[in-house]
Amino acid sequence: MKCRSVGRRLATGVCIVGLGFAGTPARTAGDTFKRSAELGKKTAKTSDDVDKYVAQLDKTEQALASVSQAQSKDLKKRYEFLSKEIDSLGEVQKQATSDIEQMKSTGSEYFSAWGTSIAQMSNPELRQASSERRSKIMKDHDNLVVSLNDIGSDLQPFMSNLHDLKSFMETDLSPENVDKAGEMIRKSQSDALALKGKIDGAQMTLKQFLSEAPR
Repeated sequence: MKCRSVGRRLATGVCIVGLGFAGTPARTAGDTFKRSAELGKKTAKTSDDVDKYVAQLDKTEQALASVSQAQSKDLKKRYEFLSKEIDSLGEVQKQATSDIEQMKSTGSEYFSAWGTSIAQMSNPELRQASSERRSKIMKDHDNLVVSLNDIGSDLQPFMSNLHDLKSFMETDLSPENVDKAGEMIRKSQSDALALKGKIDGAQMTLKQFLSEAPR
């Protein structure tokens, strides 16, 4: 009786362990699918917020032009408009930057889970096909990250110049002082145009990645 009881317990234990191993690939595959969907959402949100940044950049550029042409009677109003637009640009930049970092992190988690799924495939043809597809998507994602990092390196100096302009003009809001800031205003306008050019390229890469990446 004792031997049979021990045997039953051993058999039950083996079955439980077997079920645990059998369930692992399914959980991994499900995790990969979940992370794929999450990466798609993060990339789409990043694209939307980069669009919002560009729209706010246009408004800020217009406000710079407006204050540079202001006469004494409307200088205060135009400066206040510029100040508001610079603050708004800082907020949307903060959101877009946060989205980009989350997208990068989610991408790393997704490709790691995908690699684990590939390692569990027993069919060599399917394993090879999935590996090749993963390599292609990873390369596209890496190119996207490089493009966004390139833009990111320009954002902080650009915002720093805008804040300097804002501080300089608010200490002495006069046409003469605005004239002294003219060179920096023109530089900021030129930098804004260059930044939009870079962002246009990154947005194309973003949208292409969205259209090709797994969902």
